[in-house]
Amino acid sequence: MGQTPHNPYATPTAQAHTEAAAPSSMAGSYGAFRDNGALKTALVCLLVLDALFYIVNTGILNYMNMQRYESASYLPTDNTSELEDIISIASLAHALFSIALIVTFLVWVNRSCKNAWLLDPPRMETTPGWAVGYFFIPIIMLWKPYGAMKEIRSASYGKDHPLKTLIPLWWTFSLITLFIGTYTDTLYSSTDLDVYLTACKLDLISTPLNVILNYLVIVLVTGITLAQQRRILHWHQ
Repeated sequence: MGQTPHNPYATPTAQAHTEAAAPSSMAGSYGAFRDNGALKTALVCLLVLDALFYIVNTGILNYMNMQRYESASYLPTDNTSELEDIISIASLAHALFSIALIVTFLVWVNRSCKNAWLLDPPRMETTPGWAVGYFFIPIIMLWKPYGAMKEIRSASYGKDHPLKTLIPLWWTFSLITLFIGTYTDTLYSSTDLDVYLTACKLDLISTPLNVILNYLVIVLVTGITLAQQRRILHWHQ
Protein backbone atom coordinates (compact mmCIF):
# COMPACT_ATOMS: atom_id res chain seq x y z
CA MET A 1 0.00 0.00 0.00
CA GLY A 2 1.23 3.54 -0.78
CA GLN A 3 2.03 6.03 1.91
CA THR A 4 -0.49 8.77 2.69
CA PRO A 5 0.73 12.12 1.26
CA HIS A 6 1.90 14.62 3.84
CA ASN A 7 -0.57 17.46 4.42
CA PRO A 8 1.28 20.65 5.41
CA TYR A 9 -1.96 22.14 6.76
CA ALA A 10 -2.67 19.28 9.15
CA THR A 11 -1.92 19.77 12.85
CA PRO A 12 0.46 17.13 14.29
CA THR A 13 -0.85 14.50 16.67
CA ALA A 14 -1.65 15.45 20.24
CA GLN A 15 1.44 13.66 21.50
CA ALA A 16 3.72 15.57 19.14
CA HIS A 17 1.89 18.75 20.06
CA THR A 18 2.50 18.43 23.79
CA GLU A 19 5.94 16.89 23.96
CA ALA A 20 8.94 19.19 23.89
CA ALA A 21 11.41 18.50 21.12
CA ALA A 22 14.53 16.68 22.27
CA PRO A 23 17.64 18.88 22.02
CA SER A 24 19.74 15.88 21.07
CA SER A 25 17.78 15.18 17.89
CA MET A 26 17.19 18.81 16.93
CA ALA A 27 14.08 17.71 15.05
CA GLY A 28 10.43 18.31 15.81
CA SER A 29 7.03 17.76 14.27
CA TYR A 30 8.11 19.38 11.00
CA GLY A 31 11.65 18.11 10.72
CA ALA A 32 15.08 19.37 11.71
CA PHE A 33 15.94 22.93 12.68
CA ARG A 34 16.44 25.23 9.70
CA ASP A 35 19.10 27.92 9.90
CA ASN A 36 17.43 30.93 8.26
CA GLY A 37 20.50 33.18 8.46
CA ALA A 38 21.15 33.23 4.71
CA LEU A 39 17.43 33.57 3.95
CA LYS A 40 17.21 36.47 6.40
CA THR A 41 20.11 38.26 4.71
CA ALA A 42 18.55 37.78 1.27
CA LEU A 43 15.20 39.02 2.55
CA VAL A 44 16.73 42.12 4.13
CA CYS A 45 18.47 42.98 0.84
CA LEU A 46 15.22 42.52 -1.08
CA LEU A 47 13.33 44.72 1.39
CA VAL A 48 15.91 47.50 1.07
CA LEU A 49 15.69 47.34 -2.73
CA ASP A 50 11.89 47.30 -2.51
CA ALA A 51 11.97 50.48 -0.41
CA LEU A 52 14.15 52.12 -3.09
CA PHE A 53 11.62 51.06 -5.72
CA TYR A 54 8.87 52.80 -3.76
CA ILE A 55 10.93 55.96 -3.31
CA VAL A 56 11.73 56.16 -7.03
CA ASN A 57 8.42 54.90 -8.50
CA THR A 58 5.59 56.12 -6.28
CA GLY A 59 7.72 58.93 -4.91
CA ILE A 60 9.95 60.74 -7.39
CA LEU A 61 8.53 59.59 -10.75
CA ASN A 62 4.95 59.84 -9.51
CA TYR A 63 5.54 63.39 -8.24
CA MET A 64 7.08 64.42 -11.57
CA ASN A 65 4.07 62.97 -13.36
CA MET A 66 1.68 64.89 -11.12
CA GLN A 67 3.55 68.10 -11.80
CA ARG A 68 3.24 67.50 -15.54
CA TYR A 69 -0.51 66.93 -15.39
CA GLU A 70 -1.10 69.91 -13.08
CA SER A 71 1.01 72.24 -15.23
CA ALA A 72 -0.84 75.07 -16.93
CA SER A 73 0.86 74.16 -20.21
CA TYR A 74 -0.37 70.55 -20.15
CA LEU A 75 -2.40 69.51 -23.19
CA PRO A 76 -4.15 66.11 -23.42
CA THR A 77 -2.77 63.85 -26.15
CA ASP A 78 -3.30 60.31 -27.35
CA ASN A 79 0.45 59.62 -27.29
CA THR A 80 2.23 58.66 -24.08
CA SER A 81 5.06 60.88 -22.91
CA GLU A 82 8.62 59.71 -22.29
CA LEU A 83 8.02 60.05 -18.55
CA GLU A 84 4.92 57.84 -18.76
CA ASP A 85 6.92 55.21 -20.63
CA ILE A 86 9.58 55.27 -17.91
CA ILE A 87 6.90 54.98 -15.22
CA SER A 88 5.31 52.00 -16.99
CA ILE A 89 8.64 50.17 -17.26
CA ALA A 90 9.57 50.98 -13.66
CA SER A 91 6.14 49.81 -12.42
CA LEU A 92 6.44 46.54 -14.31
CA ALA A 93 9.94 45.96 -12.93
CA HIS A 94 8.69 46.66 -9.39
CA ALA A 95 5.75 44.28 -9.84
CA LEU A 96 8.04 41.45 -10.96
CA PHE A 97 10.47 42.22 -8.15
CA SER A 98 7.60 42.17 -5.64
CA ILE A 99 6.80 38.58 -6.62
CA ALA A 100 10.33 37.50 -5.70
CA LEU A 101 10.11 39.44 -2.42
CA ILE A 102 6.74 37.93 -1.46
CA VAL A 103 7.88 34.39 -2.26
CA THR A 104 11.06 34.86 -0.19
CA PHE A 105 9.12 36.27 2.74
CA LEU A 106 6.59 33.42 2.68
CA VAL A 107 9.40 30.85 2.56
CA TRP A 108 10.88 32.53 5.64
CA VAL A 109 7.48 32.46 7.40
CA ASN A 110 7.07 28.75 6.63
CA ARG A 111 10.57 27.80 7.78
CA SER A 112 10.33 29.98 10.90
CA CYS A 113 7.03 28.38 11.82
CA LYS A 114 8.58 24.90 11.45
CA ASN A 115 11.40 26.00 13.76
CA ALA A 116 8.84 27.35 16.21
CA TRP A 117 7.19 23.93 16.39
CA LEU A 118 10.59 22.48 17.27
CA LEU A 119 11.45 25.16 19.83
CA ASP A 120 8.14 25.33 21.69
CA PRO A 121 5.48 22.85 20.45
CA PRO A 122 3.10 23.17 23.44
CA ARG A 123 2.30 26.79 22.56
CA MET A 124 2.10 26.39 18.77
CA GLU A 125 -1.29 26.02 17.10
CA THR A 126 -0.76 27.43 13.60
CA THR A 127 0.84 24.91 11.23
CA PRO A 128 3.57 26.03 8.76
CA GLY A 129 1.17 25.49 5.86
CA TRP A 130 -1.50 27.72 7.33
CA ALA A 131 1.05 30.34 8.44
CA VAL A 132 1.49 30.94 4.69
CA GLY A 133 -2.03 30.05 3.54
CA TYR A 134 -3.71 32.65 5.76
CA PHE A 135 -2.19 35.43 3.62
CA PHE A 136 -4.27 34.28 0.62
CA ILE A 137 -7.72 33.74 2.16
CA PRO A 138 -10.09 36.75 1.91
CA ILE A 139 -11.33 38.22 5.20
CA ILE A 140 -9.27 35.76 7.28
CA MET A 141 -6.14 37.42 5.90
CA LEU A 142 -7.05 40.53 7.89
CA TRP A 143 -6.10 38.98 11.25
CA LYS A 144 -4.91 35.38 10.99
CA PRO A 145 -1.35 36.12 9.72
CA TYR A 146 -0.95 38.49 12.67
CA GLY A 147 -1.89 35.73 15.12
CA ALA A 148 0.46 33.28 13.41
CA MET A 149 3.37 35.72 13.65
CA LYS A 150 2.68 36.26 17.36
CA GLU A 151 2.89 32.50 17.91
CA ILE A 152 6.17 32.30 15.99
CA ARG A 153 7.59 35.19 18.02
CA SER A 154 6.57 33.68 21.36
CA ALA A 155 8.01 30.26 20.48
CA SER A 156 11.22 31.81 19.16
CA TYR A 157 11.95 33.89 22.25
CA GLY A 158 10.76 31.40 24.86
CA LYS A 159 9.73 33.01 28.14
CA ASP A 160 10.77 36.48 27.02
CA HIS A 161 8.42 38.25 24.64
CA PRO A 162 10.19 41.10 22.84
CA LEU A 163 8.63 42.64 19.71
CA LYS A 164 5.33 43.14 21.55
CA THR A 165 5.01 46.63 20.09
CA LEU A 166 6.67 45.84 16.78
CA ILE A 167 4.28 43.11 15.61
CA PRO A 168 1.10 45.24 16.07
CA LEU A 169 2.86 48.10 14.27
CA TRP A 170 3.91 45.76 11.45
CA TRP A 171 0.38 44.50 10.98
CA THR A 172 -1.19 47.96 11.25
CA PHE A 173 1.08 49.33 8.52
CA SER A 174 0.46 46.17 6.46
CA LEU A 175 -3.30 46.73 6.52
CA ILE A 176 -3.06 50.47 5.89
CA THR A 177 -0.82 50.04 2.84
CA LEU A 178 -3.01 47.17 1.60
CA PHE A 179 -6.18 49.29 1.76
CA ILE A 180 -4.53 52.33 0.19
CA GLY A 181 -2.99 50.23 -2.58
CA THR A 182 -6.30 48.49 -3.36
CA TYR A 183 -8.22 51.77 -3.45
CA THR A 184 -5.52 53.46 -5.55
CA ASP A 185 -5.61 50.68 -8.14
CA THR A 186 -9.37 51.22 -8.43
CA LEU A 187 -8.91 54.94 -9.01
CA TYR A 188 -6.24 54.39 -11.68
CA SER A 189 -8.80 52.52 -13.78
CA SER A 190 -10.79 55.75 -14.20
CA THR A 191 -10.36 57.94 -17.28
CA ASP A 192 -11.15 61.12 -15.35
CA LEU A 193 -8.05 63.30 -14.86
CA ASP A 194 -9.06 64.49 -11.38
CA VAL A 195 -9.57 60.91 -10.22
CA TYR A 196 -6.20 59.95 -11.73
CA LEU A 197 -4.50 62.79 -9.85
CA THR A 198 -6.18 61.66 -6.63
CA ALA A 199 -4.69 58.22 -7.17
CA CYS A 200 -1.26 59.79 -7.73
CA LYS A 201 -1.57 61.73 -4.47
CA LEU A 202 -2.54 58.57 -2.57
CA ASP A 203 0.49 56.82 -4.08
CA LEU A 204 2.65 59.68 -2.87
CA ILE A 205 1.23 59.35 0.64
CA SER A 206 1.75 55.59 0.63
CA THR A 207 5.45 55.90 -0.25
CA PRO A 208 6.75 56.68 3.26
CA LEU A 209 4.25 54.21 4.75
CA ASN A 210 5.63 51.38 2.58
CA VAL A 211 9.21 52.34 3.44
CA ILE A 212 8.36 52.25 7.16
CA LEU A 213 6.61 48.90 6.67
CA ASN A 214 9.72 47.45 5.02
CA TYR A 215 11.85 48.66 7.92
CA LEU A 216 9.47 47.01 10.41
CA VAL A 217 9.64 43.73 8.46
CA ILE A 218 13.45 43.89 8.49
CA VAL A 219 13.49 44.29 12.28
CA LEU A 220 10.88 41.53 12.67
CA VAL A 221 12.65 39.02 10.42
CA THR A 222 16.06 39.77 11.91
CA GLY A 223 14.81 39.55 15.50
CA ILE A 224 12.98 36.24 15.11
CA THR A 225 15.76 34.63 13.06
CA LEU A 226 18.45 35.55 15.59
CA ALA A 227 16.23 34.50 18.51
CA GLN A 228 15.74 31.05 16.99
CA GLN A 229 19.48 30.69 16.39
CA ARG A 230 20.25 31.68 19.99
CA ARG A 231 17.77 29.16 21.41
CA ILE A 232 19.09 26.27 19.32
CA LEU A 233 22.67 27.14 20.29
CA HIS A 234 21.66 27.25 23.95
CA TRP A 235 20.48 23.65 23.65
CA HIS A 236 23.97 22.62 22.60
CA GLN A 237 25.50 24.06 25.76
